[in-house]
Amino acid sequence: MNIKEKVYRTLSTSRELTSLLARDRQCRCIYPGISPHAGSYPIIVYNVISDVPALTADGFEMERRVTVRLQILTKDGQYEHIYDAMNKIMKGLGFMRRQSIEMAERDVFVFCVDYVIGIGVDE
Repeated sequence: MNIKEKVYRTLSTSRELTSLLARDRQCRCIYPGISPHAGSYPIIVYNVISDVPALTADGFEMERRVTVRLQILTKDGQYEHIYDAMNKIMKGLGFMRRQSIEMAERDVFVFCVDYVIGIGVDE
């Protein structure tokens, strides 16, 4: 299982987290890449935004650093409880929070958090 699948599987199976999110007609509340117009909020969108070599030896990559961006989209800007549950999950997977930013796009508030982890090249 790659890191993107591992993040999705862990987030989507957390009852604590998913109970705070709205589900679309297909019962989804966490989306890869971009969010289709879900129709209801809050939801989470996730992306791998960086995957770079972190450690090399004798011309071989030994470890890489992967950054995953999680975005909480809400209509009212109330994301604190969702962030707390999401942050707990990501720390449990071994990620460290790198940065966060708040923004608004049209009628949706977006809270972005970047998490980073060092992993072996075969993971």
